[in-house]
Amino acid sequence: MAITALRELVESPSEDFGPDDVLTGVEAVHAAPDDADGRPGERTLCGKPTADMERMAYRPDRPEAPWLPPDMTASACRQCADALQPA
Repeated sequence: MAITALRELVESPSEDFGPDDVLTGVEAVHAAPDDADGRPGERTLCGKPTADMERMAYRPDRPEAPWLPPDMTASACRQCADALQPA
């Protein structure tokens, strides 16, 4: 199963530049199975809709490689990560 890593983004008001300025950060990184065209499916492995998530350019370069970039491990969705563990 091919997987796409997706960022779930969260916006918060900037304290430096005023209430109309918004900072965007990563809430979590999710995994979604790819459809037949290689695009992420409608839902992540944890069941969240993918429509408002940002697709990451990362692709594992070998089968045993992690499903998300190593620098994003701390933001991994635990449910998605658990769903990718071998049975």
